[in-house]
Amino acid sequence: MDTFLDELEQRFLDINPYCRARVMQVYVKLCDLEARLSKRRKKAAKYAAQSLMDKSSNVRRNAIKLISKLVETHPFTDDGGLLSKEKTERELGDIDTRINALVPAEPEKPASGEQTLDEEMLQDATQVESAAPEQPKHPDDMTEAEKIAIMKKLADAQELEQLQTRRKYYNEKLRFIEVVDDAADDVMQLLSAKNKSEVIEAMDFFVKIYAYKIPNARNGVRRMLRLIWTKGNSDEGKGVQTHLIECYKDLFFVANPLFDRDHSDDYIMHNMITLTYGTSPAELTSLEQLLSMMMKQGMIKETVVQKLWATYAYQKKAISRTMRRGAIIVLGMLALAKPEIIVNEMELCLRIGLGELGRRDLALARYTCIALRRISPPPGKQSESGPAQVAKLPNDHAVLVKLATICEIVSDDKEWFGVAEQAISAIYVLSKHPDVLCSEILRRKIKHVFAPQAPSRPTSSGSGAEDAMDVDAPMTPPPDESSQPKKQNPALALSQLLFIVGHIAIKQIVHLELCELEIKRRKAEKGTKKAPTPRQSLAAENPSPVKKGRKKSSAKAQTPAAEEVDELELMAGPSEDDITDHIAHIRERQLLYGPDSLLANFGPLVRDICFNSTSYNHPTLLAQAALCLAKLMCVSSEYCEKNLELLLTMMERSKDPVVRSNLVIALADMAVCFNHLIDENESHLYRRLNDGDPSVKRTCLMTLTFLILAGQVKVKSELAKMAKCMEDSDDKIKDMARMFFTELATKDNAIYNQFIDMFSTLSADTGLNEDAFKKIIKTLAGYIEKDKHAKVLSKKLAERLPRADNEKEWNDIAFTLGQLQHKDEEITKLVSEGFKVVQASA
Repeated sequence: MDTFLDELEQRFLDINPYCRARVMQVYVKLCDLEARLSKRRKKAAKYAAQSLMDKSSNVRRNAIKLISKLVETHPFTDDGGLLSKEKTERELGDIDTRINALVPAEPEKPASGEQTLDEEMLQDATQVESAAPEQPKHPDDMTEAEKIAIMKKLADAQELEQLQTRRKYYNEKLRFIEVVDDAADDVMQLLSAKNKSEVIEAMDFFVKIYAYKIPNARNGVRRMLRLIWTKGNSDEGKGVQTHLIECYKDLFFVANPLFDRDHSDDYIMHNMITLTYGTSPAELTSLEQLLSMMMKQGMIKETVVQKLWATYAYQKKAISRTMRRGAIIVLGMLALAKPEIIVNEMELCLRIGLGELGRRDLALARYTCIALRRISPPPGKQSESGPAQVAKLPNDHAVLVKLATICEIVSDDKEWFGVAEQAISAIYVLSKHPDVLCSEILRRKIKHVFAPQAPSRPTSSGSGAEDAMDVDAPMTPPPDESSQPKKQNPALALSQLLFIVGHIAIKQIVHLELCELEIKRRKAEKGTKKAPTPRQSLAAENPSPVKKGRKKSSAKAQTPAAEEVDELELMAGPSEDDITDHIAHIRERQLLYGPDSLLANFGPLVRDICFNSTSYNHPTLLAQAALCLAKLMCVSSEYCEKNLELLLTMMERSKDPVVRSNLVIALADMAVCFNHLIDENESHLYRRLNDGDPSVKRTCLMTLTFLILAGQVKVKSELAKMAKCMEDSDDKIKDMARMFFTELATKDNAIYNQFIDMFSTLSADTGLNEDAFKKIIKTLAGYIEKDKHAKVLSKKLAERLPRADNEKEWNDIAFTLGQLQHKDEEITKLVSEGFKVVQASA
């Protein structure tokens, strides 16, 4: 048997991929035998883990199956068969402690410098050593104490032997867990494989090891979330999306059959909340898509939704902030498929998330604002079963009053910016006249920042008994009246004001675009006089009293309100081009340059702060000023052109990576809005791929990926800089770059057209080592699948061989030719001759 297994292990390294795959299939069958491969298990797991990096998809898939089978049939039966690394290490530590207690410590040997023995002591020691060893006593001659001592010694020896056996067992278990845990890292990479059956196998692997508590399983299950965006079906005819939903359902939405209905709902609810813990924004977006799809398919029961609301509203005794936040996060995600979930409990959202608890925990308030936005789902995300049209709310509605109030909380907490962002976004989604309400918010904030302030409560704009509950519950005893004038940090207050200005400006642009679409839609519906509309505010003939009273003073962004839309219908005429031009005029000339515009007052102020960064030496203020400047530049091409040089300078010289990241995103937005201005400055965008901070590089790579794949930016010679990212030291950047080129390869000849330019730039880059160059070229050449393209590129490269100035240049060309499947004997001969010439010159 050992000879057979030795031969099998050799076949793991066979040159034939079919043989390598077949040997793992044999091992899978061997695992089902009664005689378990206890001695060979770790070695088989190691070989299988190495095979996860095999170039053959079939081998990789079988390697995953073998590791799964080894986990499923493992011989470590303690702890219910689970493979918890933490528990195993703890057991090993306890065993080592007990062994050390049983084994007497060796007496410490004195240091060589401390040996000061006299002759008499040495003589005594010699006599003792030469004395005859004492003969063991017969049991009958022993005292009772001596017998007990011997029995204890024997018991200790027996216990020591058992402990050493257990230590060996746990050491083997720990090594097996570590092999599987390390293999999980490689399987995570296979979740991005082109072969869909390989992806499905990887998903099943993580479901399996999650059940056995392998440490890395949680990371793999979380990484699976991004597969919710995968399109198309696998080789087995089962969509990756469908399989992902099934995996998550099995892991988190199927309770123990022994649980009653109430405990089952609690279990599912707790699992859903736990999924939100420690997630990145990207993971939350993927989780949102997954849960909304499951909700649409009826996989989440109404009783579970009720449990989530109960957790969100629970106040009888303290629950963790993360749990309450998780409940409203999940409810907001489910409401994307079924808005009634939030509509039916709006009062609860106002009382909890926008009430006293929300003021104590601004993150809770932020997620509550996001949930309230789900009352009116964004275009394209409406539920098929839900209402197609959502009535807009008047500005005096309780929801909008609370949203406005939460924006005006006086707080130095950085979480405030997230709350204000989501509250303003919710106002623009829900309000009939968001511009009017936001004008009032902005006006009150201006007064708070610039006007002399009397002592006041640390909450904003609420009045009367309705807002009595809005007082911040102090974490420390409330100050007495004499210490009440505790003012907000002026720089932070100004930072918050600039944030509100910038976010309102961006939201107003979106509002204008929706107004334009609405007017065009109305013109297309000439046959119906009073058709119900998804944006009822734009059809309102009688503006609200607030609107009439505030019309003149709210001109900062008021143009697209209800009566303004009616004006547009009258002024624009029948032509859609006239409508577009009129909206463009409002955006270009009125928002930032109108005589009554509130936003117009901030253009010069923001520019001054950014230009004199040494005078305004406050990091948060400078960051928010830069962000506000960028957002205002997206409004007007004139303002953009005036401040573009300043923005590019900040993007290059700012020491704050957050500022650089924000300006990268802003420059990308401007490339979409005002392409004629940004086109010649795109090199500044690509330059951030060499930024010293990984977060800026990731942001830049993600931004360029979107712009290029969406066709907003033409692919230029700078593409080589993106290719370099495939060998970046940051794994996330590597993965993003590879994903980008995989997607780019699906575009018509995109990589083929840029291949020579990328090769030239990479070859001339002295900062790129040879191994990295070869890996990048090998990856890029793999995307050249058409023979005619390979031949054309090979011919162009071959023409460079005789003109190579040095050996490195020649070697780069020769290597690249070797990666292209040209099948040209003349080129092969030329490479061979060239190599001989280089050898001779050497």
